[in-house]
Amino acid sequence: MNIGASTLDTDKLRKVRGLMDRGATAGEQAAARAKAERIAQQAGMTLQQALSTLDSTPSAAQSRNPFAGFDDWMESKEPGYKARTAAERAEKERKRLDRCQELLRRYGSEDAVFAPTSIEEAVRAALEPLEDPENRMWGYCEYSGGKLTPAMWEALRGAVRVPETVQEAWAAYQAHEARQDDRCAFCPDYTPYQWEEVWRDALEHLLDNLRTPSAEGIKVRLMWMREVANLGYARDMCRDIDLIDALEADFNAFVASVQSGRRTAADKAAQVRDLLGSNPGLSDREIARRAGVSPQTVGNWRRRLKPNL
Repeated sequence: MNIGASTLDTDKLRKVRGLMDRGATAGEQAAARAKAERIAQQAGMTLQQALSTLDSTPSAAQSRNPFAGFDDWMESKEPGYKARTAAERAEKERKRLDRCQELLRRYGSEDAVFAPTSIEEAVRAALEPLEDPENRMWGYCEYSGGKLTPAMWEALRGAVRVPETVQEAWAAYQAHEARQDDRCAFCPDYTPYQWEEVWRDALEHLLDNLRTPSAEGIKVRLMWMREVANLGYARDMCRDIDLIDALEADFNAFVASVQSGRRTAADKAAQVRDLLGSNPGLSDREIARRAGVSPQTVGNWRRRLKPNL
């Protein structure tokens, strides 16, 4: 018995192979191939071996489908079930196509949706020297489980501006996820490139661990916790503990600063960053008045944070 074949996720591989062959762009096809290689690697197989398994057992997935005949069963229990579900699927598809049209108006073309952003391109180039052909699961030397190595962090910091506050990390995370959602509108099974996943892992680590002891920082951290709760899968427990520790430390520091009535330079800088992030339209003079700093200080922070504002 081929143990690898018994652990191969054939349903997922079959879908990904379809994208390898019929992806709308070369980028989609390449991303699908990388995903297929990871699926095969998880089963201890080469991509060729995994694909040959599909070819030799074309109906294996269907024979194991526990939901086969479900629609017929539901129709017997609830007459009209098939018609309702068909209408729901049609409506969902209509909304997807409408969104695709809106995205085409915004981006100009489908290829532009899948084109790498400036950050993605910089991250790809920075991490290229760390690629490891033997690490077919994660792609980079000593990289696994979404935990970046020191060398990877050094490469990122040399290529892009890595967020320094929870607010900055949250804004970068939202921008990244929005682009992924746009791509999924055209290709529901879109699989990110390995460098895109590294950038997302980096942002999640920062959202879990950065210290930003301000009211706005704590507010954004709570927004991130809600996002984590709605991810649809369980994270490593240690990551959740790190997140709670960071929130607790920020909250205690914030309470202590309020109770003492003393505001340090770090407190003022944090408030400036908060105001620039939440109210970028305010003038430097107004932000300076609220934070108790000079307009020049606000201007310096505005120029520093400009790529993320």
